[in-house]
Amino acid sequence: MAEPRRQDFRRVQKTGGDSFVVSLPKSWVTDLGLRAKDPVAVLVQPDSSLLIVPRRDIRTGVKSEATLETSPGLDKDFLLRHFISYYLAGYDTIRVAIGRSDPRLRGFIREGIRRKLIGVEIIEESSGGILTQCLSGYVDLPLKKALERMAIIAGGMLTDAVGVLQGGNEGMSGEVVERDDEVDRFYHFLLRQLNIAVRDRSVIQEIGLKSTRDCLGYRLVVKNVERVADHAASIAADAENLGNLSEQSVKKVTEMTALSKKVFDSSIASLLRLDGKMAEEAIAKSKDALLMEERVSGEVLAPRMSGAQVASAKLMFESIRRVAEYGSDIAEIAIDLTVTDPQAV
Repeated sequence: MAEPRRQDFRRVQKTGGDSFVVSLPKSWVTDLGLRAKDPVAVLVQPDSSLLIVPRRDIRTGVKSEATLETSPGLDKDFLLRHFISYYLAGYDTIRVAIGRSDPRLRGFIREGIRRKLIGVEIIEESSGGILTQCLSGYVDLPLKKALERMAIIAGGMLTDAVGVLQGGNEGMSGEVVERDDEVDRFYHFLLRQLNIAVRDRSVIQEIGLKSTRDCLGYRLVVKNVERVADHAASIAADAENLGNLSEQSVKKVTEMTALSKKVFDSSIASLLRLDGKMAEEAIAKSKDALLMEERVSGEVLAPRMSGAQVASAKLMFESIRRVAEYGSDIAEIAIDLTVTDPQAV
């Protein structure tokens, strides 16, 4: 059994004028390697408590810069992955030094930034490379608003993906897949915010959260929403191979998809509102989606289907079910976040 935390009460003392002081625990100062006259930030929390953070843990006005060196024959996907890694880490500027490498790398990186990232501006470009600046975006697009937009896009993808079965809109499958890039942009943008907030606790309130515990929960939620979009893209691709389904079968698949989407939408709403009752209802609906998969898959699969069509149908049903499961996971996180942090009790 863990030893209960000892409460250390200290008296508020008045110094000259209208100033008040409270001494800091010696063990805390020693553990952090602080010395006399070292500056600390005092941050007022939403519950009126104070958070004391060493200045070295606060982001300063000094801009951080990373440089990516390239070499002849370098894989372009490798370069883009590492560029995104620096973006997620929170660097303010990222320089890509092309040198004597394939000049087409510039175009590839430029297009990758456009498709995958939010808030990255190219401020210099030459034959020698690219210099980009990463904007924070906290004020214009706070975390919860960005997550809500990301979820709306993913939900729309899901609706349009199953709409491919109904036909009449050539190219819809490709449009759904293309929108997955937009979800990825929000995904990377949100991860960047959360990574910065974990390192700098003064940013947590700026992005609309209360504690580092919230950062962990939202990190899991953002990944689940990104996976929902991936499954929507898969559903669209599989639906394209099932264009000869009967009208009745299409109706059943559409109903199953609508149920999974309802679980997903409700889970996001419960998280943004921190509504535990709504979250519990979403979890209950997810179980209905699992039962519907067993029933609908048995009714839709037919002996006349080819092996490839059977495989596509099974993958489609699995993806629709997984959407409901991801929604249930998000609802569970919403419930977790409604519980008061024991340190705040």
